[in-house]
Amino acid sequence: MNVSAWIKRAFRRRGRFDPTVGAEHIRSTRVRRFSELDTGACRKLYELNEPGRFPSGYVDEFLRTLKSPLHLNLVVEAHGEVAAVGGICRTPESASGCSLVFGMVHPNHHKQGLGTTLLLARLAALSRPPGVWWTFLSSAGDSSTFFRRFGFQHYGQYPLPPDMEVFDCYRCYLEESDWEACAEILAQRDVHFDRTGIDVPLGTAIPNKSLERTRD
Repeated sequence: MNVSAWIKRAFRRRGRFDPTVGAEHIRSTRVRRFSELDTGACRKLYELNEPGRFPSGYVDEFLRTLKSPLHLNLVVEAHGEVAAVGGICRTPESASGCSLVFGMVHPNHHKQGLGTTLLLARLAALSRPPGVWWTFLSSAGDSSTFFRRFGFQHYGQYPLPPDMEVFDCYRCYLEESDWEACAEILAQRDVHFDRTGIDVPLGTAIPNKSLERTRD
């Protein structure tokens, strides 16, 4: 990292999304909307990522999310094969909120920039921010290290049904200039992502919101 980039990052306001993190590792790929034909490949991605990332028995919830009209799911293709998948939706609890769900990369492609590509593409799919976008996610595994690099910060814990498994909750805010940078960086790195006709839908409200708590 050069000195000017380091200074810029050092003085960014706390919790703001930084789209430049890891941009140099992004390589030419194709991002597109999930298709029913991708179901088998995406289930395999889940099974490969499940140990240490997802609680046992959540594969059915993942498959429901893939097919739900309440989520936009994107896949990243590498060499013509699905190498990453992840979803996003707008949050009913906040007009300026969105939630990232079930993002994962094939283990053979870890640390090759595909996770960054998937993250930037999902945020680029949002409409122009109404001031800022507040971006939320929950994690029961070790993916938090990845997201913290971009500015996500822990703000609480949340038990999710059916087994009330405790997930750590993270959030950051995305300003208009950073939202624009998401698409610009992808284009500069030769990532093919046609956003024409793509819309991020409104998801469902989080059940039992009152159960959310700060970390013990």
